[in-house]
Amino acid sequence: MIDLVLRSTTDTIYGKGSVARVAELVKQHGGTRVLLHHVSEPFIQPLVNEVRSILEESGIYCADLGGVVPNPRISTVYEGIELCRRERIDFLLPIGGGSSIDSAKAIALGVPYDGDVWDFFDLKAVPKTALPLGVVSTFAATGSESTKATIVTKEEERLKRGWEDDNDKIIIRPRFAILDPVLTFTAPRFQTASGTADIISHMCENYFSVDGDNEFSDHLCEAGLKTAIKFGPMALEDPCNYEARGALMFLSGYAINGYMKFGRHGDWNCHALEHEMSGEWDIPHGAGLAIVTPRWMRHIYKEHLDLFIRFATSVFHIPYNVISPEKTALAGIEAMEDVFFRKLGLPSTLRALGVPEEKMTDEILHKVCKRIFYMGGEAYGDMHALREEDFFAILKQCV
Repeated sequence: MIDLVLRSTTDTIYGKGSVARVAELVKQHGGTRVLLHHVSEPFIQPLVNEVRSILEESGIYCADLGGVVPNPRISTVYEGIELCRRERIDFLLPIGGGSSIDSAKAIALGVPYDGDVWDFFDLKAVPKTALPLGVVSTFAATGSESTKATIVTKEEERLKRGWEDDNDKIIIRPRFAILDPVLTFTAPRFQTASGTADIISHMCENYFSVDGDNEFSDHLCEAGLKTAIKFGPMALEDPCNYEARGALMFLSGYAINGYMKFGRHGDWNCHALEHEMSGEWDIPHGAGLAIVTPRWMRHIYKEHLDLFIRFATSVFHIPYNVISPEKTALAGIEAMEDVFFRKLGLPSTLRALGVPEEKMTDEILHKVCKRIFYMGGEAYGDMHALREEDFFAILKQCV
C-alpha cells in the first residue's frame, strides 16, 4: 500500500426531502448571496424555483445562471465570474449533475483571481483561494459533488482540461452535497446509462493498479462495481426505483472521491483518452468511457493477467478456467462489454454514438492522441504506461 493523505470536507446529506435543509446548510458555511447554477432545461426549473424560494424565505439573496451543457464550456464560466463579481456573490450552489458542478467550481476559482481562470487549467498559475460552494445533486455519474477537481472545455480549441487541488489545501471540494434519489427519477434513460458507465469506469480506473497489499480497497472496488452493475439496469427498467437510484447516487461520489482509491495509484488512461475524445467531438463522457474501457482492457490484459482474472472471478463470478486462465480474463472483459452495450444499452462505437465518419480520419485520431501528452513525456498511465501509438491503436478500435 502506498503512502497517502486522505481528506474529505464534503458533508453528505442523503434522503428524501433533504433539499429542505438547503438554506440552513448555506448559512452554516457563511453564504448570504448565492449563485444558482444549472442547465436551464425545463425538467430542472421546478427544482431551481423551489431552492430559490427556500433560500429567499431565509433571507438569502439569489442570482441565477443557467446555460450549462455537457462538457461545460469556459465561456459559461467567464459569464459566471462576471455575474458573481457584479452581484457580490459569496457562495455558489450548482443544481444538477457533474457539468453544473464542474462549471460552478471553475467559477469559484475565477472570481477571486485577477487573471484568466483558464490559466489554472493551462497550468500557468496555481489558485490560492476560491469561493465556497455546495451542491444540490440531480444525477449520479461524475461524483463531482464530493471531489476536489473540476473539468471544463475551451470550445474554440476543442480542449477539455481539468484542475485538481493538492491534498494540503482543498479549496473547491463542495462543503455539502444534498443527495435525494427522488431528484434523479426524471433523468433521461441515456443519461442514466451513461452516468452508470461513468461510475463503473471510475472504479475500474482505481481497481486496476499494480500497487500491492490493497486487499481492503480491492474489496471496496469490487463491491462498488457489483453495486453499479446491479442497480444501473434496475434504474433503467424502473426509473422511480428509490433503492436503485439511491444506490447509484451514493456510490457516485465514493467511486471517485478517494475512499476506493486509497493505497493505490490506479491507472486513468481511459479517462486521459476520453477527455481528449469528448473535447474533440463533444460526446457524453460516460458513453465515451463505455466505448474506450473494454478496448483498453483488451490492449493490456495479457501483461496483467492475474488482476484481470481476479476482476472476472470476483466481480462477475466467472469460474476460473484451469486449462486456459487467459480465457477467464477474456470472459471478464466480455462480461464488462455486456454490461455497457446490452444491459445499459450504450453505443459500442463512436460511429454509433453519432460521430461523423469524416471527423474520424487517422490524422484527427492522431491529433486526439497527441493531446494526451500536453504536460510532456512520452508515456501516460500509472499501471500500464501507454505511448501515442498505443492510444491510437485503442482509439482506432473505438471508431
